[in-house]
Amino acid sequence: MFVLLSFYGSRMTYANSGLYWEQAKRAKTAQLDLYWYISKPFVYKDDRGQMKGLEVEMMEAFCDYLKQKYDTDIQLNWIETPSFSSIHQTVANLDKPNTFGVSAFSITEERKEIVTFSDPYLSDVAVLVSSKGTPIVRTLDEINKLMSKLTAVTIRGTTYEKFLEDLKEQLNLKFETIYINSDKNILDEIVNGNNYFGFIDLPIYLMMIKDGRELTRQNFFTLRGDGYAYISPQGSDWIIPLNQFLEDPESKVKIANIISKYISPELYMFIESTYGDDNLGTSILTKEKEIQMEQIANAENQLAKEKFYRRLLIFLIIVVSVSAISIFVLLFNTRKIVKKLSTQKKQITLQEESIRNKNEQLINRNVQLTTLNEEKNNLVKILAHDLRTPINHITGLINVLQISAANLAEGDKKITSQIKDSASRLNQMIHKILDFDALEGNRMFANTEKIDINQLMELLVENFKPSAQEKEIDLQLKIEASYGLKTDYLFLTQIMENLISNAIKFSEKGTKVEMEVLSKNDNIIFTVKDQGPGFTEQDKKLAFTKYQKLSAKPTNGEPSTGLGLSIVKKYVNLLGGEVWVESELKKGSTFYVSLLKIKNEAELASS
Repeated sequence: MFVLLSFYGSRMTYANSGLYWEQAKRAKTAQLDLYWYISKPFVYKDDRGQMKGLEVEMMEAFCDYLKQKYDTDIQLNWIETPSFSSIHQTVANLDKPNTFGVSAFSITEERKEIVTFSDPYLSDVAVLVSSKGTPIVRTLDEINKLMSKLTAVTIRGTTYEKFLEDLKEQLNLKFETIYINSDKNILDEIVNGNNYFGFIDLPIYLMMIKDGRELTRQNFFTLRGDGYAYISPQGSDWIIPLNQFLEDPESKVKIANIISKYISPELYMFIESTYGDDNLGTSILTKEKEIQMEQIANAENQLAKEKFYRRLLIFLIIVVSVSAISIFVLLFNTRKIVKKLSTQKKQITLQEESIRNKNEQLINRNVQLTTLNEEKNNLVKILAHDLRTPINHITGLINVLQISAANLAEGDKKITSQIKDSASRLNQMIHKILDFDALEGNRMFANTEKIDINQLMELLVENFKPSAQEKEIDLQLKIEASYGLKTDYLFLTQIMENLISNAIKFSEKGTKVEMEVLSKNDNIIFTVKDQGPGFTEQDKKLAFTKYQKLSAKPTNGEPSTGLGLSIVKKYVNLLGGEVWVESELKKGSTFYVSLLKIKNEAELASS
């Protein structure tokens, strides 16, 4: 009792302007002042001036809860504010404990400093969307280029505005921002405008695309908040019964029904079930595709209905025509019959035009689904790319184990060796798949720089010595002079690594692999010669084609994806050179790579 009196003494200014919850509970009656600004579908007025929205119905359910549990009558006093941004400042500065802010407030640390939040009643996820036709960006360069051409749309004082400011600061972006009143919908502005973008709540975005509105969602910014909640002045104890209401099992069912009424049960269940999902972006992408498929199915059903009615109409036309002929025979009223048939023909023409329009809409939906499928494939590629890091960790740990555990039993050594070989093969396969995908997509470009050929070839020999020694293969390098070359260092390294690796892979134990660099006219020619099984005439035609596994097999069970030589061909083409093979069956093979060299030392120095 002493604590209660002390608390009241510290907040005596509230006594003349409103009741605390404990006072209201004893008095069995109270009035709650609710400060709001329009935010559909959370709180707004309908055409008749009646308060509507999911937060309005939740407050009414809260009053019912207090009546049933505490026999306390609550009157709601709705007070509209001049703007959204003024609500939490108004609530924070009022000396009235019986006050709430109602307008879909996102919980933020900044706001917690001046007001008290209730428990969240709905998950808070924001997505970045842009106007129809805006390309989907994936890299920082693409983001910078796109944003410099777009204009942001937002509402002052909202988390949407804060997200845009963070985006601009974190990525050092430059874009213009326009502000709209909160009684307007950001998505409506983006849909109806040109080259606009902005943040918006996930449920509102999903509702709009479900209604057939055309937007582009940018995957690189999907933000989770702490949820939507009501706000009250700091020190007010009204937040206690409100949180009890929000956590009550029966109330939760009512709240779910209220929210589902405004955003549909399907979208409500999706948002609540995926809120804590680590793969939120993938889940949203899947939901978008599901909505698109549903729209296509609905369009097909509508088309089927229209076809049925068209056939029915044709049947009716036939019946009417027969009747008209009968009337014509009976009444000789030819003019009326012709006029009636003409009208019906126009109706059929209108139906055909409607069907054509529906077909065009279906085509557009299929294009959208194709885009979504490409995004799904990109996610698979990202997953394959990210697998390389744990595989490298496995290889590194096995190396440490082999070095530090020299006393392992022979069986254990064999197992560790097999693990290492398996990881290495898997890493090579992923590496080749990713490289070839990048080449096929024309996303790789040559970066010309000065290269010391002698140093590069000596490094390659050193790198391949361990694998050659395992098969007792003698690696020989012959370079008669020092050569300079302006080309892409990475591409040239990949070309030679693939050729040397293949030479070792397809050579028997005790043989040799010879590498030579020589100058001919204006070209530097690299050769890799092995004593392997050689190529048939058919193999030579298919050698540089992707996914071709030729008749020759690796001599020690090494893996082969059928991509190595096709990658070599792609890289050589990018460098503006030529590659070919000379071989006879059972007499080995020699691969040649010809690249344009630097003509003189002055050009080498200037480069």
